[in-house]
Amino acid sequence: SSQTLATNMTEGGYTNVQSALAEKGYDIIKEDEESGEEEEDLFGRIPKLEPDEAREKGKQAFQDGKYDKAIKYWQGGLKHILGSLCSGPEALSNQSLSELDLTLNLNIAMAYMKKEDYQAADRCVDKALARREALPSHLITKALYRKASAQRSMRRLDDCLATLKDLLEVEPNHAAAKQMQQEVERDWNKQCRDQKKNFRKIFDKLSGEDREAEELERKEREALRERCAVRWTEGDLDSEAFVLGSTPACSGKDWGLALSRTVVWAVEQLALEGHDCLSRDLSRAAIWFIGASSTCELRWLRPAELLKRLPTVQSLELELVGFLGEIDPDNSRVPDPKVNDLPEGIVETQLEKRQALLRATKGTLDEALEQGLVFKDETTEVLPQVCFIAHPQLHRYFTEFHPAINWLIKKSVPTVIIGASEPDPSWKQDEHLLQKLGATIVVSKRESPYPMCLPGDSTVKKCSHIIGFRGGKAIERDKLMNAKIELLSQDYIVR
Repeated sequence: SSQTLATNMTEGGYTNVQSALAEKGYDIIKEDEESGEEEEDLFGRIPKLEPDEAREKGKQAFQDGKYDKAIKYWQGGLKHILGSLCSGPEALSNQSLSELDLTLNLNIAMAYMKKEDYQAADRCVDKALARREALPSHLITKALYRKASAQRSMRRLDDCLATLKDLLEVEPNHAAAKQMQQEVERDWNKQCRDQKKNFRKIFDKLSGEDREAEELERKEREALRERCAVRWTEGDLDSEAFVLGSTPACSGKDWGLALSRTVVWAVEQLALEGHDCLSRDLSRAAIWFIGASSTCELRWLRPAELLKRLPTVQSLELELVGFLGEIDPDNSRVPDPKVNDLPEGIVETQLEKRQALLRATKGTLDEALEQGLVFKDETTEVLPQVCFIAHPQLHRYFTEFHPAINWLIKKSVPTVIIGASEPDPSWKQDEHLLQKLGATIVVSKRESPYPMCLPGDSTVKKCSHIIGFRGGKAIERDKLMNAKIELLSQDYIVR
């Protein structure tokens, strides 16, 4: 509830978060602004306004140069429209509502452009086009022209040209769009020429000392690889060649092999960043997988493939923790469908007198720890060499993963996020979500040479990149709500 949310916020945090949300277009207004007879709730959210009333009040405020006030009036009209759209599926195809929605959103975009907040204007136009199929062509072109104008102002010339192309496909004879297209194409071509010149200058400046530094770095990476336990086998890619772009990624048709290779590759990437969690002198190693389920990618994991690429490890302990099901769109938990089929005890895999021991544990990491997941050797707590969270959908399970990530940060366990399947937002935002939880990123997001690809279409990938963290300053549970609100104010998706 609003009351609970307010109680959880720190002293002085309300005003800052309120301002941040307002700047990003959320329906929030400052407490000290007049709202006539309209009441505000605890957070100063804008009340609904009849769309026609909102349009006229906003228009007057806009003409008076009061752009923030105009935005708030128009947002009040949008709230009324949103309520109408929620009345049933018929409303979604109501052209009148869609046109009102577009008009108010375009007005808001125009006000943001006056404020020179072009990113906010761009977002508003996207909202205006959300129900594009229910709009007449002349309104679609109006929205696209405003979007192109905002993109041009941000110097996103390639995006601007793509928007103008879309517009001209709707209305081929749009004179203003043609004029803008010519001007932007001229600017874009000049920008490309300038970039080429700059690149040539940069390359021309590469001296013998620069090449020596590159050679020294290459040798250092070779030394780090030599100390690491990872040894690639026949058929695996040359990791360095993949980084340099001279070798393409694998086809990824064999999902089990792809996932196992990605796990090993992630260990190598940690080593190259100075976090050698699995060195050659280790004969016994433990790897944990948190948030596992019978339906997720971890069911494809092949212990024997891991052993092949970790030849100095005599005993490899694999712990799979999770199997708690998923949360459906109604925010209800759906049990793991095969949780009763989990193997009991330890499953052993042998390879040339070496062994991999796999155990599946139902529960959270905290529950698994209480059951003795971590054991003590005399007085020393024995932690895993590395931990993995595969395809976590961190934006959906941000709160659920907090306790585990909190523990991993405090124990400084090298941890790798393997994600995700496009268009999952993991690539764009997981690194920032982890930092918001207090994690120190040690392996920045990077594409894996071993993605799991859809047969017949290698462009459809999952488990196609990694992000690594180790240690940091973990945030506690009582700070989690504020962290989520700040992320929402920055247009990140979390729940």
